[in-house]
Amino acid sequence: MGIQEIKNKALHLLAEKLIVKEQGDGDEAARRFRVCVGCEYRNEKENVCDVCGCFLDLKTTAKTNWNAKKLRNEITHCPLGKWNDKKTANVYRGMDGKELLT
Repeated sequence: MGIQEIKNKALHLLAEKLIVKEQGDGDEAARRFRVCVGCEYRNEKENVCDVCGCFLDLKTTAKTNWNAKKLRNEITHCPLGKWNDKKTANVYRGMDGKELLT
């Protein structure tokens, strides 16, 4: 096992303990994960989203999560609204001064 693999495993364990605040519904998690697997922003090797940086197996299962980059608790959402959650994504995009999704 290389240094990068060890680093990723350590980060995943830390994320699992610190980021997921509340678990969501299993069916919803499976639907979200299917969307992420087909997304062009998925880093397939590390199973991480290149947009938000989250581990997809963790984020897709969370109802609420700690966004370590923004230092806040959030309703778990796709930052691009790909989970049919553009309204939620736009709340956070607005807070961050980003262009809203249409």
